[in-house]
Amino acid sequence: MLSAQPTPPPRPITARAAENGLYLSIYICVLVIATGMATSFAPASFIVWAGSLVMPFFLYRLLKKSMLSANGTLGFPELWAEGIASFFLGTLLPAVLAYILLRFYAPTFIDDTFNNAVELFRNLNTDEGELWAETLEDIKSKANLPTPSDVAAQIISFNIIVGTVLSLIVALWLKVRVSARGNDNRTFNN
Repeated sequence: MLSAQPTPPPRPITARAAENGLYLSIYICVLVIATGMATSFAPASFIVWAGSLVMPFFLYRLLKKSMLSANGTLGFPELWAEGIASFFLGTLLPAVLAYILLRFYAPTFIDDTFNNAVELFRNLNTDEGELWAETLEDIKSKANLPTPSDVAAQIISFNIIVGTVLSLIVALWLKVRVSARGNDNRTFNN
């Protein structure tokens, strides 16, 4: 008589999200550094664009790994929550990195970037360019430029919002694939 082997319970969502968060953290750190480098090294902007476009596929692989380890038994809400928690945990290190870089390594980066934009608009020698330059200078005189902590907070909030939407789409796609192919790992693994 053959007895069915019991399916082991899936790892806790916190453990899976922490592991995924580590991978996302490294990924987002590369994007943060490339974004900063893009102001002086134009090819770095291609890394930012490519990394942004590849992000949904990267998240898909992370959540698919969790789904496979649980033999396809994870529900949509659990996958979505895992994605959100992964992004939350994955965005903390990049925010700290951005803060440290802007505060200690390149403390004039924000001001220099802003001034370069004003100068660029002035060099256009058009009425529109002059208007944009005056508008930016007016903004700078009436409001403070973002601080390193403002940038770090924006990185966290942006990535959590984007991560929530991406996780929704990817979790839904995974559940559709599992439903279409069944819970058999051999067919889902392709």
